Amino acid sequence: MFSAPPKEIINKMRNENFEVRTDARWLTPVWIRVGNGAPEAVRCAGEALEKLTYRWPDKRGRHYLSAKTCCLAALNGQTSAEMAREAFIHASIEAQMLD
Repeated sequence: MFSAPPKEIINKMRNENFEVRTDARWLTPVWIRVGNGAPEAVRCAGEALEKLTYRWPDKRGRHYLSAKTCCLAALNGQTSAEMAREAFIHASIEAQMLD
């Protein structure tokens, strides 16, 4: 099921003159595990951006920044949702969170 980006992210992007799209959903979810928690499905660029911003480990590499940029671009209609998904997968692998 698709869920819209969290309201605080949408408001932040609106304040920064982003035109937010909420249809940047993915054909296939990405399953990640945050810490020792249960696996979580990430289904769209908005959910990925929420995880990257608020739930990511402190150790962040180059794929982390690329994924955040790509997710914002997908929400802004500047790149495809699937490109954001690929970037999120690379960041998840880098952070050893891919389930």
